[in-house]
Amino acid sequence: MEPVKFKKAKAELGPLREFMDFVNRQVGVYCDCLSSFRGNKVRIERQIPRVQRPAGRRVDQGRPVIVWASLEDPTSPDIIHHRIVRADEFIAANTEAGFNEQQVCRSIIVFMFAYWDEEVRPRIATIRGVRPNDIMIDEFGDLRILRKCIVHEQGHLPASEHAKLKVLAKLCHPDADISFSHDEMHRLFVHVKQGIARLILQYAGDMPGAPKASDIVGIAIQKP
Repeated sequence: MEPVKFKKAKAELGPLREFMDFVNRQVGVYCDCLSSFRGNKVRIERQIPRVQRPAGRRVDQGRPVIVWASLEDPTSPDIIHHRIVRADEFIAANTEAGFNEQQVCRSIIVFMFAYWDEEVRPRIATIRGVRPNDIMIDEFGDLRILRKCIVHEQGHLPASEHAKLKVLAKLCHPDADISFSHDEMHRLFVHVKQGIARLILQYAGDMPGAPKASDIVGIAIQKP
């Protein structure tokens, strides 16, 4: 590798390492949230039969079971419940691919693109001596489109915007709400890492033994 190219490639590893650490933390947050949602769902599903069990009086079938949620200890006498919701709605929100999971997915997409576009992309552009808009990666262009629809279209993806997707089109559907299954969200994370790999391989892709970006499913950039 030419000395100038090597110097630039080495300089880019710092911001890219920070970004990959950030992405990997988002993967952890996503998985931890799913575990919590499933725990909430199971806990309420188990409580419902006890609440509906007859106890010396007639219990009308179909009587709604209410869930009280609080950030404090629910057994304390002076607790303020910040959320009161029907049990079936609570279970639906916490079920697989339910509202809570989709909210986390959308938040991560918005957060990842913002970090890339406002922090990492300008730093890479400065190192390369170009404008930030000259750093173009298809995966992040797709995140920009999804972020726009999440923020400005209430999560709806019009067919006109879906047609612009270059990498993530198979994970979304035109004229539908942006929604990801567990496998699809992990595929999205892989695409993000492949985008970063493609950026790195612009310098090293022609070296012997260099992998193809499409074969990469994870990236670890060691600290010097």
